[in-house]
Amino acid sequence: MTVKKEGKKANSKTSVKPVHGAGAAMADLSNTKVSRRTLLKGTATAAAVVGVSSVSVKSMQFKPVREQSSSSSSSSTSTIQTNTATLPPPAVVVATSPTSARTIALNVNGTNYSVNVEPRSMLVDVLREDLNLIATKRPCNRMSCGACTVLIDGVPHESCNFMAIRAVGHAIVTAEIATNDPVVNALQQAWVTADGAQCGFCGPGMIMAATALLKANPNPSVDDIKEALSGNLCRCGNYVHEIAAVQLAAANLGGV
Repeated sequence: MTVKKEGKKANSKTSVKPVHGAGAAMADLSNTKVSRRTLLKGTATAAAVVGVSSVSVKSMQFKPVREQSSSSSSSSTSTIQTNTATLPPPAVVVATSPTSARTIALNVNGTNYSVNVEPRSMLVDVLREDLNLIATKRPCNRMSCGACTVLIDGVPHESCNFMAIRAVGHAIVTAEIATNDPVVNALQQAWVTADGAQCGFCGPGMIMAATALLKANPNPSVDDIKEALSGNLCRCGNYVHEIAAVQLAAANLGGV
């Protein structure tokens, strides 16, 4: 009987024997018995560890660095503080647009005009609408009829496709210069005498093209006249009388 009791005590001690060392073989957890006192001791130990760790973390927190006072060195203060009152004001930005209107100077028939135009404005519109020089016509508005022909530096140009800003610094001549230009005056008189106009709508453009011809060639042939007027359309088909008017004007000017 004594042997049996000792065997039971030995078995109980073996069942609760703790594991020694991290490297020792761990006992089978399913066969390990944990008493209520051991469980309470482990819980208290874990709570103590958590409390100590939280206190140490709080003590390790960094305190915010205070800004340097005005009594600190000038070198460190200059890098932190900036006196905006001493800075120059920002430059004024002027909004510019390539499509905004601008004032240009045009020399038309020997007179200088200052006119406010848009960059897209065509010369024919500026002449008619802004300067009230309505002898220049605008029938087709696509360089097909020549009724809007004006002289720019003595060369015929269709003003319906010539930007007004391109004419700055150049001499522009229209049919209104008749009394100031002997060639234009002679052509206008011959247009009436030779019945060069029926409806008269193409007349100013024709006269401008003929003016460039007679100034370059005072004694033109019929072929020269046809070539010079080839860019001008006559809706009435009065080309024979128009050629005769140019020949008459050349004769009156002493060319023939």
